[in-house]
Amino acid sequence: MLELIPFLLERLGIMIILAFILAQWGPTRRLLRQPEAGWQFRVLVLFFATYGILSNYTGVKVDLAEFLPHAWLEEVDGTSAIANTRTMIVVISGLLAGPLGGLMTGLIVGVHRYSLGGFTAFACALSTVIAGGVSGLLRPYWRDRLGSQALLPVCLTAFLMLFEMSLILLFARPFDAAVELVQFIFLPMTLINVLGVWLFLSIIRLAAREEETVRAREAERSLHIADLTLPHLTRGLHIHTAEAVAEILLQQTRAEAVSLTDQSVILAHLGIGSDHHQAGSHWTTKPTEHVLQDGQVRLVTERLDIGCPVTDCPLQAGIIAPLIVEETTIGTLKVYYPHAELLDAVEVELIEGLAKLFSTQLALGNAQRQADLLKDAEIRALEAQIHPHFLFNAINTIYALCRTDVEQARTLLLELSTFFRSNLQGARSTKIPLQKELEHIEAYTSLEAARFPNRPFLDIDLAEETTSLLVPPFILQPLIENAFLHAFLNEQTGYVGVTAWCEADQLYLEVVDNGRGIEASRLARLGREVVPSSGTGTALFNTAERIRSLYGEKGQFTITSDGQNGTTITIRLPIEVRKENQHAHLVD
Repeated sequence: MLELIPFLLERLGIMIILAFILAQWGPTRRLLRQPEAGWQFRVLVLFFATYGILSNYTGVKVDLAEFLPHAWLEEVDGTSAIANTRTMIVVISGLLAGPLGGLMTGLIVGVHRYSLGGFTAFACALSTVIAGGVSGLLRPYWRDRLGSQALLPVCLTAFLMLFEMSLILLFARPFDAAVELVQFIFLPMTLINVLGVWLFLSIIRLAAREEETVRAREAERSLHIADLTLPHLTRGLHIHTAEAVAEILLQQTRAEAVSLTDQSVILAHLGIGSDHHQAGSHWTTKPTEHVLQDGQVRLVTERLDIGCPVTDCPLQAGIIAPLIVEETTIGTLKVYYPHAELLDAVEVELIEGLAKLFSTQLALGNAQRQADLLKDAEIRALEAQIHPHFLFNAINTIYALCRTDVEQARTLLLELSTFFRSNLQGARSTKIPLQKELEHIEAYTSLEAARFPNRPFLDIDLAEETTSLLVPPFILQPLIENAFLHAFLNEQTGYVGVTAWCEADQLYLEVVDNGRGIEASRLARLGREVVPSSGTGTALFNTAERIRSLYGEKGQFTITSDGQNGTTITIRLPIEVRKENQHAHLVD
């Protein structure tokens, strides 16, 4: 009896090798966590069915109390039986693939065992089918204890072996031969099958824990990279921040080159290929265009897909991931490798996750800059209030008028009150009706006109339907103030016009003056960067930046001037109406 064990251990060695192979297969690990009904499920069942059939063919032939080891069993005569690891296989199949998978594996392996013949063929076939079904039914109880419990599979296998021996005694004839066979094979087969189940599942559990360890390590690396890039990306996506981020990724990943782009040009490219993939040049890859269009990750596995015109370009493969802020793809993260084989699942998942983290960082940076810009606009609008000269001069003007023109003094006092009230209301709101913004402008210009009668004439022309539309606070007042201060020479009179109209679903705001204009070299910088001036140099830049931050591509800020005959500033915004106004309109 015990002499049968070494031969069964030999078969068990084959099982261990196959178990190791299975443990490296991703679908197996996923099936451990949750059963699936796709191709992975079918492949898993096919794997175990093939493995079970192989166990039948490589089993040890037992003739009553003697065994004759064979390399390959194709047929069993009527007085013989097979000692193998068949039960172990269907038990593992049921525990991994569930009731249906276990039953299908048991049925296939059982039918094959029946086809080989022998006086125990029917009993062995029936026990195999039942073992697969029972194991599958117990899968939920075992899966919940996958990390710590091996008792259930071991006890289940021992019970099923006892059940198989009982079926042999029940169905196999002659009965005396069945009893003699059971006495000979029960202990060796039970020990080997129990040991096999324990080893097989232990290997799979270790593989699952290894995967969890790898994921934890990659998550830690992702968070570390995100921590390093946070100070840069919160400042926005431009050449300097992109270069810093690319350098960090080049150091922290296996990439040979890292590139970041906006919607039109390469912002940074570090690593191999940097001699011709340079910042400021237009990106050339079709996958980049596709990523910008649909916001989906692309894998580039062939050099032709990169689209580089340089014949000896070392870039052969890469990952292109979108950078998305407020549902708009504002750029891409491109990580290149010299060979497509380096694009494994871990690296792809890492880069995709980093792109999402970078998108979040950019969104946070935009939100912070928007808050800062709003605060800066508030401060700029409140400068006249805070600045002693404006406040004291306004009060002195009103005081003087109290002696000469009481009615005008009363009017200016109301205008000063309106000016202060508008400042405070605008500071607390992100959107206000256009009419409120114009009241603020009128209050400011009235106070200035009382002190300087020769101030440029302000003309406001609004289309009736625009007065209730929502605009950012302080979006026009800095432009009017800027025109008064810079568009005209000392004591020079002139004209400043404010118009508003609607076209399609867009609101147009236009500020026009007939002052001295802006030279071309200065005009190209205004609204795009802070330009030194007699003031803070931020009025036009802040207004343009706020529009870009609030509306993205839906907003537009343009400045035109021929350098001699005045300046025109045009603002285009999507139409927004207060909800209560919308409801009122619907009721009407």
